[in-house]
Amino acid sequence: MSKDFADALSNFTIFSNMHSIINPSSGTWPINLTLPSLSSTPVLQGQKLPNIFPDEPRKKCKTVTACPHSARKHYAKNMCNNCYHRLGRDKTAWACEHHDRKHYAKGKCQFCYLKHYNKSRQEPQSSIENL
Repeated sequence: MSKDFADALSNFTIFSNMHSIINPSSGTWPINLTLPSLSSTPVLQGQKLPNIFPDEPRKKCKTVTACPHSARKHYAKNMCNNCYHRLGRDKTAWACEHHDRKHYAKGKCQFCYLKHYNKSRQEPQSSIENL
């Protein structure tokens, strides 16, 4: 260390630092120490906050036009889910005995598919109960 630095360091003590904290100069502190209150600028109900994020491209959603439920989510053939399963299908079931009914899933009509689905869900439970 240089002699000048050592002299400056010896003059600097914790008490001199404490004195600078108790009696600060006006240049080191902000003029106003109070924080703005949150109630001074309230966000009114219905008022939107400003968007601080850049606008991201949103996925374009198809609109429902082939059925009267325009507010619902698009499913297929410009219809909502319920209308498509009632009106939009044209294939008939081929994997069950109801060849006159419309195809629902896995080649079956809705009745046979749900019957098979519920039966398959109960099989693991019955094997657990037997233990």
